[in-house]
Amino acid sequence: MQFSKKFRFLATSILALQLTIPVAANADDPKDYIAPSWIAQVDYVALGDSIAHGMNEVGVIGLGYTDFVAQTLQEEGFITSYNKGFAMSGYTTKNVLADIQNDVAKTVTGFGYPTDQVKLKTSIKEAEIITLTVGANDLLPILKESQITGVDAVAIVKATKEAVTNIATILTEIKKLNPQAEIYVMGYYNSFPYYSENLQNQFKILLATMNTTIKTTAEKAGAIFVPTYDVVAKDVPNYLPNPENIHLSEAGYFALANEAFLPIIKTSSLWDVTKAIQVDVKDRTTVEVRWQEATDNVGIENYEIYVNGKLTSTLNADTTKVTLNDLTENTAYTITVKAIDAAGNESVQNPKVTFTTGGSIRFTDTVNHWAKEYIQQAAEAGMMNGYPDGTFKPNQNVTRAQVASILVRSLGLTTREKAPFTDISNYDAKTQSEIAAAYTHGIIKGADGKFNPTKPVTRAELAVMIQRTYEQQFKQPYIVQGGLPFTDVASYNAETKQAITMLYELGIITGDGGKYSPAASTTRGQAAKIMVNLNQLFTK
Repeated sequence: MQFSKKFRFLATSILALQLTIPVAANADDPKDYIAPSWIAQVDYVALGDSIAHGMNEVGVIGLGYTDFVAQTLQEEGFITSYNKGFAMSGYTTKNVLADIQNDVAKTVTGFGYPTDQVKLKTSIKEAEIITLTVGANDLLPILKESQITGVDAVAIVKATKEAVTNIATILTEIKKLNPQAEIYVMGYYNSFPYYSENLQNQFKILLATMNTTIKTTAEKAGAIFVPTYDVVAKDVPNYLPNPENIHLSEAGYFALANEAFLPIIKTSSLWDVTKAIQVDVKDRTTVEVRWQEATDNVGIENYEIYVNGKLTSTLNADTTKVTLNDLTENTAYTITVKAIDAAGNESVQNPKVTFTTGGSIRFTDTVNHWAKEYIQQAAEAGMMNGYPDGTFKPNQNVTRAQVASILVRSLGLTTREKAPFTDISNYDAKTQSEIAAAYTHGIIKGADGKFNPTKPVTRAELAVMIQRTYEQQFKQPYIVQGGLPFTDVASYNAETKQAITMLYELGIITGDGGKYSPAASTTRGQAAKIMVNLNQLFTK
């Protein structure tokens, strides 16, 4: 990126356009509206037609849904730049596609840019969030004509097919330029609610079909479909007040932003702050909570600490840890940290951690297990979890996905990248993020684009992952002191033999009768012991 996001955020957040950030009465003393944040502020680009441009019910460009989305995201510390300069009234899907293919340059309409004009391809490459609102103008002439001549089904089907094809190509072009971008495709609302009842019934069927097709097209391309039909339909007189104009009022655009787009956008993994906080269980009634520093356009004033939803302390901004004493044994706690700036703005996405203090055995199936103490410690430290039925399943094999998550949680590693594996899409966003972090930091590798997340981890594979974790933690390779400690690992490659030797020399593993059994699977109980020993090594 030619200009760093940090530069753009600091240099332009106060100078944002009037259409997105309210201007204080005293221009020499502008009010700070921007909240502290633990997330990396991202760039937002809006593409499309007059709906994205912000044309209102009287044909004047004003505040559109994209402006309201941008305003909220900036005020809550989510974005550092926004541009709707590539959204043009009258644009069809062909126009948007041509702009991308021709890499047009247009004037910035928004905030956060150090230049007046930017090129479209560069903007797409730099954006983490893109909204696409297009297709209505492809059909509008036919739909308007239908009020006089009746619905021309053949013409509508043809125009719809062409529009959907173009939308698919637009999404493909965007993904080529920026595979990581999150694209939100707006669905259609009923633009003609004042037409006759007969036409209304036909339009409803048409819109349902079109929205279903666009949703399928968007999701196939890796984009996110945003339905808008119900939002507009619930208050037509207020949101579409002009029977002669298909454009929404400002109230309608505000509703689209807050009821359709923002609830979906805010669920993005971009806003995940769970890695910004860690808890270290000192004993059965004491924990130390640590968190990363929050960022702010002016500066953090203090941090508020909440225990199970109750404010318990307020700390100066130069403090990023707190020790909680006299907790109750065997009790669940949720700790939340909130950042406050001098203007009183509060962080929106707050790091939160949940843990259970020590006490009696937490799992019903570990009471007589040889690894019960290790399992308890691993669970209390947040490295390993049990199952909803109260069990730990200590003899069940641990999978590659589980080990990746355990190692990432142990080090508090994060990434904004996505893992290049095609077989992890069925996992939740948190697990996918943990696998991506393990890959980005060199702890895991795949083969042929796959990670094989459900495959049990062999003892040899686990050793290699731990060696990579060790090197990630200490930023240097481990130098083995002696020869191979086991007789059954000689046939393995050099990295595996060194990893197994390292674990032995560090006292993390002991083997059995001079053998390591490298091809054997690793149970959850064994993994708990290894992870506790490894964690003790890291915290020395």
